[in-house]
Order: sequence, then structure tokens, then C-alpha cells
Amino acid sequence: MMRRLAAGFACAVVMGFGPRLAHGQVATQARARDCDLQLIGVKVGGVGTTHITNSSTAAGNSNTFAGGGVDGRCANSDQRILADSAESFGDDRIVYLIGRARYSEKRMQLDADRLTYFMAEERLVAEGNVVGRTSTGTRFSGPRAVYLRAKPGLRERSRLDAGGRPDTWISANDAGTTDTTGDSTHVLADSIVSDDDSLIYARGRVVIERPDLIATGDSAMLDQGREVAALRKSPSVTGRGERKFTLTGAEIDIHSRQRQAERVRSAGSARAVGEEVALDADTVDLRIADQKLSRATAWGPGRARATQSGRDITADSIDVLMPGQVLHAIHAVRRARAESLPDSTKIKSTERDWFAGDTINAVFDTVASRDTSKKAGLQRLVATGSAKSWQQAARDGVAAPDTIPVINYMTGRIITVEFGPDRALESVRVVDQVTGVLVQPVRADSIRKATAPPVRPPRQLMRGAPR
Repeated sequence: MMRRLAAGFACAVVMGFGPRLAHGQVATQARARDCDLQLIGVKVGGVGTTHITNSSTAAGNSNTFAGGGVDGRCANSDQRILADSAESFGDDRIVYLIGRARYSEKRMQLDADRLTYFMAEERLVAEGNVVGRTSTGTRFSGPRAVYLRAKPGLRERSRLDAGGRPDTWISANDAGTTDTTGDSTHVLADSIVSDDDSLIYARGRVVIERPDLIATGDSAMLDQGREVAALRKSPSVTGRGERKFTLTGAEIDIHSRQRQAERVRSAGSARAVGEEVALDADTVDLRIADQKLSRATAWGPGRARATQSGRDITADSIDVLMPGQVLHAIHAVRRARAESLPDSTKIKSTERDWFAGDTINAVFDTVASRDTSKKAGLQRLVATGSAKSWQQAARDGVAAPDTIPVINYMTGRIITVEFGPDRALESVRVVDQVTGVLVQPVRADSIRKATAPPVRPPRQLMRGAPR
């Protein structure tokens, strides 16, 4: 293990890597801006192992070559370097660390097979089995990383660029909470840029795993301070709660509080799929509580559609209320229409039953839906404003399924349709401006009996009578 030697030995091997100042020159500003790196020997088992060779340059700087273990420190900062061997070139202010290289400061530690420190630029290039860790616990690993250190007059914020598909774990503190007992956020991508540990940009096959969801996309941005994540290029978000949900679209934004998603919004060909209902629209906005959907809103110029148990509801906008991810109601606003296939055990028809109005409210049986193995059953449909209803029913006395059903068409200001426990239509109630048509098909054999001429009995043929 490398460690700093006693003062007597250290004085013999200390080499200044920083710029030399003339006698009497004030070095305060230079030291505040540049690393005054000094190389300190290493002892193993009480014996010094460091070997150093120095040579002076024409500019008055030193080129230093060290092996057998290197321990270097910036005299005017908390920066430290460790390696098996090192090469320093004073004119260019470049230090090469080779073999078990490490760079550390208060906020960052980098380990790699090789480290190149460009001191004038405060830039470190780490290569080979790179492992990094921040003071707040965020860690990453990958084949290569570039660290730009914050420095007054050069850059205000630090920056880390990691390529070669690095593996990153964002700590609870960096993820926007002081709860250090929780799981970290895992980010996997072709390349990752960390801007002062606050903003993270990920590019190429991005996968973000959190305790509450999994998000994917071709690019992503995470704002740790505001707890906002933006996913672009074929993004998707899948909930990891007891009841799963998936959201896709052209763009997805995630808003969180204390590392728990509260709102997930998708824009551009958005689609949300839950266990009980699916939503399609230009924009879908999901609200989440305790890792479960509580509300979903869909809208856009391309119309919104909700699909539930074979029933489609379309409108300019749709609002789905589902506290605890249990479907309670669907509100469809402007040019609303609900369609469903009739009961196939009773009716055989390619036509769909439909229900239309300016608005439609669908109310579901929340008691039955508490059983997670069952989907919520529809109890009531209410259409308001220019309401219309087209329903099919089996004829009396016809063996099921009936291929020529009864058609019941009605209009009014308000139409209410009630459904029974077996999801069969129980009643239809119309209020104000009522009109209706009932088409009752007649069986073909009844039509023939009503239109055929009377049948006369055959005349008896008598013997000898003319034929």
C-alpha cells in the first residue's frame, strides 16, 4: 500500500511539477489557479521503492520520470494522484500515470489503468477499467472517461464525459433526496455526460432503472435538482408497481418528487396501456401516486381513444379516473362516441353497438374491480347533448346467436344506458327531444305464410267423370 513517507525521506524525493517562480515574485494568484504538484516517495515494508529521474528543460521546467510507486499531491489544493509509475513534462504541464492509477479530490475519485492529467486545462483522461465515484455516492464504470475539473477563470462547473457504454449508478443524494437507504437510479447508455453532478445527458440505447419505473429511449436528460427526466427518440416508460403500465410516444417527460414519479407525459403518437384501459392520443398525461396510476388524460387534434374490455371510446379529449389504478370513470368530451361489439352468444353481427353525444360519462363497478384478477365492469353510460344510441338485441324465440337482430335507434338530449352484473344491457332511458325507431325483423317462414295464396283441396276424381 502506498503512503506518504517521513519528512526526512520525502525531502529527498519531492519534485515540483508546477511552474517555477522567480525570487520575490508573488505566487498567490498562480497557486489559486494552478496545481502545484509535488511527487512524494513510497515506502513498502519500511523501504523506499520510488525511483525518480529528473531533467531540466530549456524553459527552466523539469521533466520527471518515476517508478516503483508514485504519490503526488497538489500543495495548494486537495488533489492527489497515485500510480505504479509516472511521467511529467514541465513545459507542456502534462502528467502520465501508468498502472493502478488514481486521481482524487474532495468531490471526485477516478481509478483506471492509465490516467493523463493535462494540468493547464484541468482535464483528466482515464482509460482502461475506469471506475469513478463522487463524494455523494454516485458511481460509474466503463472503458474511458474524461473529467474536466472546475477552476476559477477556466470553467465554473465540473464535467464528466464517459464513453464505451458506461454503467452509472446515481446515488440517492444526487437523485434529489436525502434518503440514502433507498435504491439508486441505474443509467446505462452508449455515452454519458455529467454536468456538475446535477445534469446528466445520456445518448444511445438508454436504459434508466429506478425503484418505481424503467425508462428507455435513444437519448435522455436527467435534471437531478428539479427531478425531471426527458426521453427522446422512441422512448418508453414502464411502471414497476403491483399493477403495471406502459407509456410510449415521440417524447416523454418524467416529473418526480423524492425519487418517486408523480407525472409522466408523452407527446406525439402517445399510447398508454394499463391492466384495465389503454389510451391513444397525440398527448397522454399520467398522474401517479404510490407507484400506481391515479389519473390519465388524453387529448390532441388527432382525437383521443380509450379501449376497455372490447369497448372503444373516442372524443376530442378523454379523462380517466383510476385512484389506486382501479378504474372508476371515463369522461369523454366533445364529439364523444362509444362503440362495442354485441354479445356474441346472443347476436352474430358485424355491426357494432354505438352511443354518441357531446360528452359521454362511463361509470364502472369499483367493488368488483377490487379483485385484481378481474377487470372493472361497466355500470352506466350517460351521453349528454345531441345524444344518440344504436343497440342490437336478439329476437324473441330465435335460437342464439341471432343473425338478424332487432335494431333500436334513439335520440334525445340525455340518454342513459344501464348494464347488469353480467354486462348485458338492462335499460335505456331518454330525456327531452325524444325520437326513436325500433326495427323488428320478421322470420322468413312467417312472411311466406302471410303472402302465399290459399291452398284449395284437390278435386276428387270420380269413375267415369271427365278428366
